[in-house]
This record gives sequence, C-alpha cells and structure tokens, in this order.
Amino acid sequence: MQIPPRPDAFGEPDRLPPLAPLPTWRAWEAVAVFFAALLVAAIVDSIVQAAVTSCPGRYLGQLVAGEAGLAVAVIGWLRIVDHAPLAALGLPRRPWGDLAAGVATGAVLVVAGDGVLVIVRSIVTQVLGHAPAQPDQVFTCVRGGWLIAVAPAVIVAAPFGEELFFRGYLYKGLRRRFPVWVAALISAAAFGAGHFAGLSYLLLIPGLIVVGVGLALVYERRQSLLASMAAHATFNVVGFIAIVVSRR
Repeated sequence: MQIPPRPDAFGEPDRLPPLAPLPTWRAWEAVAVFFAALLVAAIVDSIVQAAVTSCPGRYLGQLVAGEAGLAVAVIGWLRIVDHAPLAALGLPRRPWGDLAAGVATGAVLVVAGDGVLVIVRSIVTQVLGHAPAQPDQVFTCVRGGWLIAVAPAVIVAAPFGEELFFRGYLYKGLRRRFPVWVAALISAAAFGAGHFAGLSYLLLIPGLIVVGVGLALVYERRQSLLASMAAHATFNVVGFIAIVVSRR
C-alpha cells in the first residue's frame, strides 16, 4: 500500500524534501572552523608550492587550497564535532527555483556591489587627492590559457567553499540567536573581512559586505546553499569576465 503525500498547510500535497534541520552549533564555533580551514589550506598549499614553480600555477594552487580548506573544515567539524547531518547546512528543496533565484540575486548584487565600489573609490580619491591603487584580485601573472584554468576555481570552487562557511555555517549559527538582519550583517562583515589581502583591498570590502548581506538574504529566503552559491557564482562570473577583458 502506497502512503499518500502529507498535505502542507494549504491542503496541497507536500512533495518537497523536509526543511533543513535546525543547527546544533553556535556561531562562535565558526572561529574554530576558520582556523581549522587555515591549517588545512596551509598544508595543501605547501604541497602545491613545492611542486609548482610558475606564478600562475602557484596562484591557482593557493586559491584551490583556500577553498578546499573551508569545505573540509566545515564538513569535518559538522560531522565530527557537531554530529549534525550535512542537510543542516541547507540542501536544495527546489533546485531549479534555487538556481533561478540565485542567478537573479547575483545579477542584482553585481550592480549593488559595483555601485558601492564607485562611491567608495570616489570618496577615497577626494580624500587622497588622487585615484587609489587598484587591488590585484587575480594575480597579474595569470594570463592567456591560465585564465581558462583559473576560471573554474573562481566561478565554482570559491562560491562552494565560501558559501559552506559564511552562509551554511556562520550565518545559520548566528540565526540561532539573532534576527535575520543582524545575522546577515555580522556574517557579511566577516565575509568582507575574509577577502582582505592588503591595504588596496579596503576599497572592495564595503561592496563585499553589501554582497554578503544579499547572499545571506537569498539563503534565508530559499533555505538552500544552492541559491547562495548560484548568486555568488553569478557575481564572480561578471567580475572574472571584466578581468579577462582587461588583460586581452
């Protein structure tokens, strides 16, 4: 005998997978996870640096090591320390809807992030009396075929590792205690600070905080990492295309 689907609150059959389990971890654990990620990344990067001598190869290895460190640390801590299922991070319930919402959100975040960057750059130029130095988001040695090799790391690996940590683990941990906007702002500030790689990067951080808030909101709305990963990937695609065009 086949059991019929359980009706939802509106009397319609609920054929969707259940909502993600509530987090069993607290937000402060994200600090330990972050340092664990740094350790994993350092180990992987040291192996890569010993085997690769070219500048673009080392950059690619460094990038992959960092994102792999975040993914391994989050999943490992979640399963070993918190004894929580991976579903607690927010598995997709409506994959196509999550993808569509993510791409649309990413497009909006491109405009919002670039708008904030223009404003910040204008203010800094007025204060300094000259245009500030531009941050080197992708090493200048990465050109030609290496740009193609780096693309998957920027467009796929970065959204995967960073969304696991900043939205799936940190933001969701914050939501145990704080309302949406507080959790979104705190996780977005951490997201922006996590991209600091020198004084010139201070230009980017305000815009990245705005982007981080948007990523948290689409994650909250969809309760799915696929949505925030798709938004993050869309944002990165546009930025990466701009870098590729500038190096032709």
